[in-house]
Amino acid sequence: MTANSSVEFLIWLLIAASVIAVIAKRIGIPYTVALVLGGLLLSVVHLSPLAPLHQGNRPDWLTPGAILTLFLPALLFEGSLKIDLRHITTDIVPLLLLATLGVLIATFVTGFVIYYAVGMSLIVALVFGSMVSATDPISVLSIFKDVAVEQRLLVLVEGESLLNDGTAVALFQILLANAVGGGVV
Repeated sequence: MTANSSVEFLIWLLIAASVIAVIAKRIGIPYTVALVLGGLLLSVVHLSPLAPLHQGNRPDWLTPGAILTLFLPALLFEGSLKIDLRHITTDIVPLLLLATLGVLIATFVTGFVIYYAVGMSLIVALVFGSMVSATDPISVLSIFKDVAVEQRLLVLVEGESLLNDGTAVALFQILLANAVGGGVV
């Protein structure tokens, strides 16, 4: 893929995200839900103007490693700018417990439920559990602003969502290496 087509791909992604944001606002659904629905729609509908967004047209450099290296730090930095450090230090113990022990519990509960309900292998179910255990509270935070909840609850939800990403990524890497390497689980 050439540099021009990579730039074109990113421009198309920004256009798609912008259109989805406008539609989500008019319909009144959370932006993250609209992004998921928009992604599903783009994967099913194959219109020629949307060709740069389809599977074979993605840039070679857009790998999971590039996303973790380029995009995740920027998102975490943007999220951390909104939180007052004094509130974080006041609630550091519950935040760290939620971001570590909470992610571990969510991963294993989700993994075992999938294992027993669907019947897939335990390690694959745990890998899936680690992928979905890190919460993204954008919808919850927008509801919190509408109902005016206590500041401490807002800080706990925002702070935990910032800290849980590292735990989830590390746990995912460990479980994925175990699944690919054929470990004991």
